[in-house]
Amino acid sequence: MMMASAPEFEVKPPTIFSPLAIVTISLWGLILVVPVLVAMMVVSVLHFGALTFLIPLATIAVATFFLPLGFGNPYVARLARPLQPPAGEHEDIFLVQLTRQPRIRSGFLALLEDADDIGFLGFSESYLAFNGDSVRLKVPYEKVRNLKLRNAGWRALFAYGSQTVFEISGLPDVGSFAFAERASWHLPGSRKNAGEMYRRLAQKTQH
Repeated sequence: MMMASAPEFEVKPPTIFSPLAIVTISLWGLILVVPVLVAMMVVSVLHFGALTFLIPLATIAVATFFLPLGFGNPYVARLARPLQPPAGEHEDIFLVQLTRQPRIRSGFLALLEDADDIGFLGFSESYLAFNGDSVRLKVPYEKVRNLKLRNAGWRALFAYGSQTVFEISGLPDVGSFAFAERASWHLPGSRKNAGEMYRRLAQKTQH
């Protein structure tokens, strides 16, 4: 009987996902905040009526629809472009953020951004691999434990695509790993990408 390969986990200092990049990503939220503030200003000069309710509600609805855009996903995609694996190396790849519990980052930056790293999660025939800015992870599917979907939580208004969470057998004291997609510009795309990422891993781990 062939023995399974050991999982690999490596952390190094970030170069792309730097403190400046994290602050820049946070500022993308203004794309959603500014229209809401403008709508409130417009309503303040209108006579009370249906429009004073409809304009803010419509603006908030549109802003929520484009929540991934406000998370800076286009900027994340540009940052992560050099990290993309060569074509053909994996069957499927997803642009993702990685959050480990316990956290890799700490302090103010960990509060500002819930991701520890960004990069690409790829699925090959026998293992999954995360190629990030500071984290490298390679895990045979048989080492994946406690795979589940987890809601993105209040920071994502409980609406963003769910996170794929799992633990790794053979890596003591590393905790759990949560992956969230970062390729979408709107909520339907986020949920679609997140669901597909989880399904692909679930299929692989069931074989």
